[in-house]
Amino acid sequence: MGTDRTGPLGQLLEAESQFHELMPGRDIYSKLFFRSLLWFALFSLVYLAITSL
Repeated sequence: MGTDRTGPLGQLLEAESQFHELMPGRDIYSKLFFRSLLWFALFSLVYLAITSL
């Protein structure tokens, strides 16, 4: 799989990567927790947008 980050999903992954670099906690568990929260919120918003149509 390539590292092409020009599409919308690639830009989202790049923004997520930059967000983790700015986080004060450097241990893997805090990053995993915040990453899980971020993706859960994203998919919840997409689900709500689709079901409210």
